[in-house]
Amino acid sequence: MRAFFDGLLSFVAAVATAALTLIPAYYAWMSIDAGFAPQWVWINISGLSLAAAVMIFVLLRKAKDGVAPLRARRRR
Repeated sequence: MRAFFDGLLSFVAAVATAALTLIPAYYAWMSIDAGFAPQWVWINISGLSLAAAVMIFVLLRKAKDGVAPLRARRRR
């Protein structure tokens, strides 16, 4: 049962990471399209999206394995 809750916590952390990183990246993209932001902001958006993708992938893998977000291995 503990592994289920640890996996659920990791899934919630993945969703929170997606919300906290991809929503601002989307609005930055929209501001570039509207002409409010310069073109070099694409570098920041791509870096933020890449970091978000890595974090989300790791947290989803931990959720699948039943590992808590702040742990490296399952609890005994």
